[in-house]
Amino acid sequence: MTYMKFETCLETNLLSNKKKKTMRKKSLLIYCTVLIGIGFLTILNSCKSEVKEIERPNVLFVAFDDLNDWEGCLFGHPQTITPNINRLAEKGVLFTNAHCAGTMCCPSRASMITGLRPTTTGVYKNTDTPNSLYKEKQTLNKHFKENGYFVAGAGKILHGFHYEENDWHEFQAKPKGKNIVGNRSNPNMENATIVSGNIMWGSFSSPDSLTFDGSNADWVSERLNRDHDKPFFLACGIFRPHIPWFNPEKYFDRFPLEEIELPIVNEDDLDDVPLSGKNIAYSITNFTMDDDLNNYEENEEHEMMKRDSLWEYAVRAYLASVSYADAQFGKLLDALENSKYADNTIIVLWSDHGWHLGEKEHWRKATLWEEVTRVPLIIYAPDKATNRRSSQPASLIDIYPTLIELCGLPIIDELEGESLVPQLIDPDTKRIIPAISSLTPEFHSVRNEQFRYISYGNGQEELYDHSLDPREWANIADNPDYSEVKEKLKGFVPQEAKEHTKGKNNKKNEKL
Repeated sequence: MTYMKFETCLETNLLSNKKKKTMRKKSLLIYCTVLIGIGFLTILNSCKSEVKEIERPNVLFVAFDDLNDWEGCLFGHPQTITPNINRLAEKGVLFTNAHCAGTMCCPSRASMITGLRPTTTGVYKNTDTPNSLYKEKQTLNKHFKENGYFVAGAGKILHGFHYEENDWHEFQAKPKGKNIVGNRSNPNMENATIVSGNIMWGSFSSPDSLTFDGSNADWVSERLNRDHDKPFFLACGIFRPHIPWFNPEKYFDRFPLEEIELPIVNEDDLDDVPLSGKNIAYSITNFTMDDDLNNYEENEEHEMMKRDSLWEYAVRAYLASVSYADAQFGKLLDALENSKYADNTIIVLWSDHGWHLGEKEHWRKATLWEEVTRVPLIIYAPDKATNRRSSQPASLIDIYPTLIELCGLPIIDELEGESLVPQLIDPDTKRIIPAISSLTPEFHSVRNEQFRYISYGNGQEELYDHSLDPREWANIADNPDYSEVKEKLKGFVPQEAKEHTKGKNNKKNEKL
């Protein structure tokens, strides 16, 4: 009995010790697991923070107005002075074949901010009214704001300096303060030359800091140097070189009048252009008048420029405006490069459309030719290609999906553009869809890497081969050798285009 009790007691103790050892092992295992888990979570959170920082870059978004290809990097005019735009082109990817979707301020900016074509929105000209469009659609700035970005802007981003207050944290449409020279003002009007409509030019003595664009650039620059606790989207609209060409005197001084070179033109350029195209060339109101497309008379504005020997003066004033606008952009570049955000900020530079200075006897925007549809577009993304050029067709409606992809924002299915990220990685990556520009529900241009096709919806058409004819002097639409090319491009012409969107209109803004 004693032996049995001892054996039973020993067995019980052994089991108890075994259980204790097992419990200790389990405790040690749990403790180690917790430590490993904490360490893993710490590493994971650190990685997440790093990934978040990489995936959520800042954006500096800069829009010019009426800027054609007269930048040094685009070789549009041999005398242009644009060191800051050139500086950005060396940092990023320059899209040498980029085009606007609408050929005036209002439709181009409406299409860019919504990512939708004029044929979808019904906004084709400056008298069309997109106000309800901005409220109903997820605009670019609204998308950034709703996804955690600090969103602020100044100047002309939308036509008429329109902005939805709730879609921005801060916005300065027009500079505040004494002695600011307005975007249409000249304190020294005795120096002004007035031609027709709102085409005028002249110098004044105020410093850049007291000008419309200079003040807005300073406003955005100050925000670039703030401490931000979340990523930012900062937009700056530079009004020049929009008319009137009023600029500080020093910018006119850069271009001595006696040395001005005129654009290279063909005096017979309109001979092979169909009647609808000539109507557009003769227009001097940007289609703000209902009978504008019935103008069959000789272009009075162009004839006056030649008759009164004003052509050199106008080219000089435009060059001065481009140089002034470039200097204001330089403020933004300097502010960013001197900030702590320089290595994690995407820069997008674009213009709403180009501008004719006598080419095809035209002196304004609102055409379907290269001078108007082609725009400067430069995108710098810190981890993508630098100092490269892409000749692939691009559209301003491609900016929206590009920024969505670069910044990791939620995708919007209804956007009609295509991301340019493949071209930011490899600028030679081919794009299948050409750039489409629309002037009315019937008038459209289709531009691919080599050709431009124009359809007026009435059987009249134009076709140009840019490999042989970069200035679009020879309309080859009736040449049978190009019939296959023409038919292919014709397939991209919008077949169902929304009519003009009409509503209350601010007459004052029609000229903007």
